[in-house]
Amino acid sequence: MKKTLAILCATACIAGVMAPVAEAAPTVTIKKDALASLPAIWKSVPAAKRLQYLRAAELDATRILAERIMGISLDGETTVKDLAAADDTVKGTVAATLKGVKTVGSPTYHEDGRVEVIRAVKTRTLVESVITHLTGKKGVSVVRETITEEIDALGNAAIPGSTGHARVMAKRAGELDVYRRLSERVAGVQITADSTIKDFAVESDEIKAAFSNTVKSAEITGISYLEDNSAEVTATLKVGPLVSLITKTVSAKGKVLSTTVKQEQLVLEETGVGAPPTPGAKSSAAATAPTTTEIDLIISTTLSSETSL
Repeated sequence: MKKTLAILCATACIAGVMAPVAEAAPTVTIKKDALASLPAIWKSVPAAKRLQYLRAAELDATRILAERIMGISLDGETTVKDLAAADDTVKGTVAATLKGVKTVGSPTYHEDGRVEVIRAVKTRTLVESVITHLTGKKGVSVVRETITEEIDALGNAAIPGSTGHARVMAKRAGELDVYRRLSERVAGVQITADSTIKDFAVESDEIKAAFSNTVKSAEITGISYLEDNSAEVTATLKVGPLVSLITKTVSAKGKVLSTTVKQEQLVLEETGVGAPPTPGAKSSAAATAPTTTEIDLIISTTLSSETSL
């Protein structure tokens, strides 16, 4: 009898160990004042539509982050995009990094119909993983200052037909304008007494590609909306790495290049201006950032024009 009881107790103990631990039930609440903090224009928007606009803003921010990740410079000549195009492992690492994009804080809903979202992603792990993978294969030398812990981007969307939608569309036009202005400024940087960056770019595919990567690396530092709903977009751009590449490339061909670039030309700042679309023009809620194709067109136009600023 005692033996039987001992077996039953042991069995019960084992069953207790093996049994799944009961988890606490989730807390369910109903937030009756959830819409109270929303601006009046947003209170009349159905929940499904509001989530659609929010998602559009998140996609906008993610798209910008993807461009910035691809443009991260590992040295004066090589970007993440260059390596991702030639190495499937690097491409996979980039894809995994983009899956780690997170929304920072809560979305901001504005009285004019705009919704803004800040999304961020950690990049140090990406860059160090790429370097580790390439060690001994391509010998990429890393400029550690270019590796940041995290980068973020502001995504926009707006209710079609609202004042906010006109403003974010104007912002997009302003971004295209600032890329054009920066492209022209970079092209006109005087490398020697009688040569500009443009002169070297049109003669070398390598320098032309670096020119493109440089312009795309511009950082948007300020956005202002004016009373007429037009927008001013300010951006800064570091030109030093491009100048270094030109010097190295030309010198490698046997011609010693002595640059005369002024210090104030190594970091450029420009402000682009954009106007809202004409009334009645069809548009969606998403007012996305300029695409790579659009920026490439601006750059190619700059390099093919007879003059540059």
